[in-house]
Amino acid sequence: MNDSAGMTSSKRRPRVAAFFAGAGGLDLGFDQAGFEIVYATDFDARCVDTLKENAGGGLRSTPVVVQADIRTLQKSDLPTDIDFVIGGPPCQSFSASGRRAGGAAGTLDLRGTLFEAYCRVLGWLRPEGFLFENVRGILATNGGRDWERIRQAFGDLGYETSYRVLDALDYGAPQQRERLFLVGYRKKKSYLFPEPTHGPDSVAGLAHLTARKAFEGLKQTENLDALVLREGKYAHLLPLVPPGSNYLHFTAKRGYATPVFAYRSRFSDFLYKADPDSPVKTVIASPGKYTGPFHWENRYFSVAEYKRLQGFPDSYVIAGTRSEAIKQIGNAVSPRIARALADSIANQLFDSSSKVRLLAESATLTFDKRKGAKARRTRELHAKVSNSSPSAINIVKRESYETVISPNNLLNGKPNTRVTELATKTKIVVRADSSQNLFAKMSLRIQGIPSSAKQDNGSSLGTKLEISVYGDDGYAIETMWNAVDDWVIRSSNFHSIFELYGHFTEPHPVFEVIEFKALSGHPVALFAEHSSKFENCSKLLPRDHLTQMFGLSFKKDEFLDLVEVLRRHRFDIRCKEINIAMPDDKYMVAYPFTLPVRKQMNFAIKRRDRVAEQLATSYAVPFSFQQDGLKSSAA
Repeated sequence: MNDSAGMTSSKRRPRVAAFFAGAGGLDLGFDQAGFEIVYATDFDARCVDTLKENAGGGLRSTPVVVQADIRTLQKSDLPTDIDFVIGGPPCQSFSASGRRAGGAAGTLDLRGTLFEAYCRVLGWLRPEGFLFENVRGILATNGGRDWERIRQAFGDLGYETSYRVLDALDYGAPQQRERLFLVGYRKKKSYLFPEPTHGPDSVAGLAHLTARKAFEGLKQTENLDALVLREGKYAHLLPLVPPGSNYLHFTAKRGYATPVFAYRSRFSDFLYKADPDSPVKTVIASPGKYTGPFHWENRYFSVAEYKRLQGFPDSYVIAGTRSEAIKQIGNAVSPRIARALADSIANQLFDSSSKVRLLAESATLTFDKRKGAKARRTRELHAKVSNSSPSAINIVKRESYETVISPNNLLNGKPNTRVTELATKTKIVVRADSSQNLFAKMSLRIQGIPSSAKQDNGSSLGTKLEISVYGDDGYAIETMWNAVDDWVIRSSNFHSIFELYGHFTEPHPVFEVIEFKALSGHPVALFAEHSSKFENCSKLLPRDHLTQMFGLSFKKDEFLDLVEVLRRHRFDIRCKEINIAMPDDKYMVAYPFTLPVRKQMNFAIKRRDRVAEQLATSYAVPFSFQQDGLKSSAA
């Protein structure tokens, strides 16, 4: 596309104000389509530096760039005569990773309520229209009520709205990047989204851009050898990952002989290596050490490559350090899809002569079907592997040992845990304190582990663990499960008991709790016995179920008080105050074990009255807290 196609010099360029501008991905697309970016603001200092660096250069426009929190802006701070507004609040509150890590927080998260400030600014500027962008997860938070409130708020401001989930891949970016786009416009207008330019939904049928193709002619400015992953617990695994695959390559589901991970125990971008002859998966803003996409040469991508993957021109300056640049790029809207949207908006809302094919309102895009087809192929692969080799873990070292396991109040520093390997089982004896009282006993069987005991048909019975813990205090249960976690790490290729169970959203346990006996009468032991039953985990239950079963023994009448006690003992109890995606009246025990001592855990519970108080003091307009969310009490 030619810059500013359809915007003739005799016609005033529509004036745009950008909020939550970030690195300027939306700004760049609209600038290329002939809009004039006159104002851009972001809270992040490095994003502001990037916007200033590109004003009059990477951007033809020369906007006034302001570092500010949108919640503190006053009407007098803003330009006048704005035709269009672009931007959307930060997406972390609604993202898939947020849901999986602890629940998409939605409007209960303080970041989510930036939306109210966004509406206030729209009310001041009264533009002809606006483009609101966010992750598709925003459609589902709080049972869809958040999205209903968002659209209603735009309607109250006098705007009709059209929205779609679009994939930047279909508009020329070499990256799968699904985002929700909503266009608001005055009621005298109408709007249709642009047709895809690439892939099976495009008229021309242009192939999706691959990573290799995207990198053609790229001049590197970084030392690529320094980007090779060489150190760390999983660094040695990356060269073994086939391009296009991830940590799942090392699971029993994929037929790996000595599994290292349980199925669905990690995010899909963990050890994800890009396939050079395919588009890459979504680039994220703050990748961890083992978070992909990795280059197929077993290294991290360079900043220049990240820019190509997101669709930024090579000449576009991203300010800051490497990590700051990657964060900005990962949070940006791809300029490729921004340009397509801008052209369609110019054509329909501002009567430009931009030539753009529009998507019929009834048209259905196929990216979800393509994902569904891929999922079916994956299930077929897993079924084939399962039929040939049952799920199991591999014991690489069987030995007796003594060690120190926390928590314990033994002050002599001597081992408090003894592991004895016998012919048919492993015995683990744990002492949480100096007491001679047996607190609890548990028997586990881990599937498919070679042992000397055989069934009549010659197959392995699996390894049996018998664990006994001595102590008088509730933390003895934590010590017991930490001892099991330590044994898993020492004796197998797995690095945690989580690997044997899988993620609570879709557990695939390769062990079973044969028996759990609470022998002390302590309420923590009783709850541990209850939660050790898999059927009591990963299951939504009424809140009064928990208080009726354990409120009396813990001497806690209130549900949240009981949850706080259990979470202090590292039971992963989830409810709406911890995970906003949970129903109001339900709770869940996520795992049958306490979280290992190495696992970071947030013990805080967002009590709704406290959140309401925080929000009331955070905004220039008053808010009232209602059961289904936040509502402005201002007219």
